[in-house]
Parts: sequence; structure tokens; C-alpha cells
Amino acid sequence: MKKLVCLMLVCGILFLAPLGCGQTLSAAIEDNMSEIRRNVFEGQNDSLKVSFMSGEREDPYEYNGISEKNIDFGIFTVYFNEFIGNYKVPFVATINEEKFEGMLEKNPYNESYMVDIEKSAADDAEIIISINNMPAVVLENISSTWQVDYNQALELGKTYLNDELNEIYSSGKFQAECYLKPITDEKFISGQYFWSFYVVDTKFVRHTVMFDVNSGDLLVKNKTN
Repeated sequence: MKKLVCLMLVCGILFLAPLGCGQTLSAAIEDNMSEIRRNVFEGQNDSLKVSFMSGEREDPYEYNGISEKNIDFGIFTVYFNEFIGNYKVPFVATINEEKFEGMLEKNPYNESYMVDIEKSAADDAEIIISINNMPAVVLENISSTWQVDYNQALELGKTYLNDELNEIYSSGKFQAECYLKPITDEKFISGQYFWSFYVVDTKFVRHTVMFDVNSGDLLVKNKTN
């Protein structure tokens, strides 16, 4: 925890100085967040596992180094324990008694089914979902137990990519978009999450860091073209 506090203090020193026409680098980054996932809820029963992540992301959602206006999102991701042949599966969900219903659609890249209800949830939200007439699942906010919340994670991401971010901003304009997401293994088997912060510039160069949700320790840092 002491190390995390020290890192947070460093964040303030590095990013409060104004650059270019007076906007700080920190403000430029926050103005160009194309996606920020603030919380993670999970639940399961004998038939499936389900997660719900919510926050804000750009619309249209395009991986091009340019950040557009953000809108709320809330994504349910479901993995069934047994094969489901249908491409679409009906669901009914409530968030604090507000009802959402529709169809989960098969993810073309893995075995999950997903839907975006275009609604974010507060950390203390009560979320219940019933899928394909199976028993309802009550989801719990697992991210509320992490020592590093999304605000702290954003500051740590800025610090770990300090040199790269300053280089992007050296022209006086921040020509890139930023993403902050909690990530885990497919099907949520391990139950272990990490924060991932990455920046994509207009030349599609991507700088990524991944760090622990409790200690804030840096685990991965790389650059891809």
C-alpha cells in the first residue's frame, strides 16, 4: 500500500505541469479516453457464468487513434457450461429495479454470448439477470474489493507510460486515444483480474501496460505496431 501511495504522488508531479497551449498532459489524456471500464460484477449458477462491466466508450467505436464523444455502456458476457446451439439467447435483467430485456448474441471470436444494454451501473447497483428461462443470477461487484479503483488505475497507467505519453504530446497536440480496462482469462476461470491501460496513436502504434488490481505493481509493458 505504501508503494501505491508513493506512485500516486508521483502521478501528480508528472502530469500537472501545463503543456502546449496550457492544457496539462493529464487533461489531454482524459479528454481522449475512448473507453474506460469502471467496475466489474460477476455471478453464476449451475448452468452458466456471467459478468457485467460498465463505463463509457466512444461512439462510433473505432480503433484509429482518434477519440470520439463518449456514451455509457454496460456489457453482459455469458459463458454457458454446456453447448448452446442458438446464435441468440433471450435475457431479462434488472439494475436497481430498472428492467432490460432482449437477446444475447454469440461472440464470433470465442464461446461467449454478449449484449450491450447501453447503461452504466453504480458500484452499489443491485444487478439480477435471467437467461433463457434458467434460474436468475444475482451479480456482485467484485471490483469493489480491489485496492486500486479505476481512478487510481488511470493515474498509474499515465505514470507507467509517462515517457511514451510525453512523446506523443511533444507536437503540442495529443494525437492518440486511450483505453482503461480490467481484464481476466477467458471464461473467468481464475477469478484473477488485472488493469490494462493502453494508448493507440494515429499511426496505430500501441503502448500497453498491465498492472495488479491490488498492489498496483507493473506486470507487463510493451509496444506493438
